[in-house]
This record gives sequence, C-alpha cells and structure tokens, in this order.
Amino acid sequence: MFRDAWVEVSSARKAELLGILTDLAEDNVELNFSSVFTIGMSDPDDAVRELAVKGLWESEDRTLIRPLVKLLSRDPAPAVRAAAAMSLRPFAERAQMDKLVDRDAKRVREALIAAITRAGDDVEVTRRAVEAVGYFSGDDVDQVITAAQLSGDPLLRQSALFAMGNASHLVWIQVLINALGEDDAAIRYEAASALGRLGESSAVAHLVPLLKDDDAQVQLAVAAALGAIGGDLAKRALRVCLELGDEPLEQAARTALTDAEFEDDPLGVKFEERPE
Repeated sequence: MFRDAWVEVSSARKAELLGILTDLAEDNVELNFSSVFTIGMSDPDDAVRELAVKGLWESEDRTLIRPLVKLLSRDPAPAVRAAAAMSLRPFAERAQMDKLVDRDAKRVREALIAAITRAGDDVEVTRRAVEAVGYFSGDDVDQVITAAQLSGDPLLRQSALFAMGNASHLVWIQVLINALGEDDAAIRYEAASALGRLGESSAVAHLVPLLKDDDAQVQLAVAAALGAIGGDLAKRALRVCLELGDEPLEQAARTALTDAEFEDDPLGVKFEERPE
C-alpha cells in the first residue's frame, strides 16, 4: 500500500518525508524505516534517491549490498553515488571484523576500488569510497589511499587520513603524525582523529601540543584521541585542560579522561573529577 501511494506523491513531499524519518530514527534507535528508504532508492528523482540512501547509512541488512553497489556503479547522479559509498562503509567495517561473508565482502571491496579508480568521477564520490575502503587490506587499497593523500586535493587528503585511521595497521602512523603540523585545520583534525582510532601510544607526544591549537575543533579531536589512546602522558595533558576555563575543551577532556581510565584499566573504577 505504501509503495502504491509513494508513486503519487510529489518529489518535494517525498524528500520532506525522508528527512523527517531520518531525524526520527537518529533520535530513537528503536525506530527503523529501512523499508521506506529502500523504496526511495529506486525513485526517479535524484534528490529523493540521495536522501533514501543516506537514510540507510547505518543499516546492517546484507540484502542492501547489491542495490547499493549498483547505485555506486551506475547511478547518473554523483550525489547518489557518494551516498551509496557512505552507506557501504558499515559493511566494509563488518568485513574487517569478519562479520560479513566472503562473497559480500568481495563485492563491497571491488565496488569501492572501482569507484575510486574510475576516471573523471566526481571528487565527492571518490573521497567517500576512499573512506570506506580503508577497512580493507591489500596493496591496491594502500595504493588508492596513498594516491588520495598525495593528490593535492584537500577533500581527498582529508578522506585519505580518515581511511588511514580505519586501516588497523601502523604503516600510516608517520604520515598521520606529519599531517598534524599542516596549515589546514581540517587536515590536522582528521589526522588527530585517525591517530586516536589507531591507538598508537607513540603518537601521544605529537598530539599533546595540539591541545593548544588555534582551531577549537582540532583541540576537541585531539582530546578525544588522547582519551582513546590512554597512558600517563595523555591523562596528565587532559587534566591540565580541566583548569583552562574553556568549557567545550574541559568537557571534552573530562570525557576523554573517562575513556583513558577505561583504556588503561577496563575493570577499574570510572574517572571522577578531583575536587577543587
């Protein structure tokens, strides 16, 4: 009944509806509108297809892999192809954790590599595919991440750094550390976030100075990264942030300290702020 009614609704109303459902699902994890989004994936309107695909970006339903791969490979709208790459990212992550059957993992991997290496594609499509493919391993994956990092395009470089943080190996550590010193705040932000996800303790000494970065978002990313990595140096630096009078950074440091305490002692008590 819904599918029959859907074809009679205007594109503007469809887009409005998909936006409402996406917001509802984000506010309440018990709500699931995947069936509606799946119907929207085949809509003739580009904007509707894009919103429908974005609504599925957290879905773990493996039956979506084929249609998402098809959209990434063939959809005429770059925005839809980019959204499809983003919605394939959770499946790439599951493949990294051996929670996806080999056939599905291969299909996702090949589709992402094909999208990245397709000549002349929109940069947004390429960068979203680069972000997703970082969960896989292999020389071809390393090559496309390296190419994005060396491309000179700021957006591709940001996505390459993001991918490095999901790669589950330490070959990218020095590249990420070097990126912490770049002029572009977005690059520093992605590098700090990636180092936090990698959890390499040798990065802490390079991250700590950026708690005084000129960009507030970089500061927050560094605090989160230090919390993810843990260790005495990280915790000392975060405790200093509690005394700076910067409310957003103070809150980020408090959360990061809780994470650091858990990282160092998962069975221990939670961090509690010391009384003044």
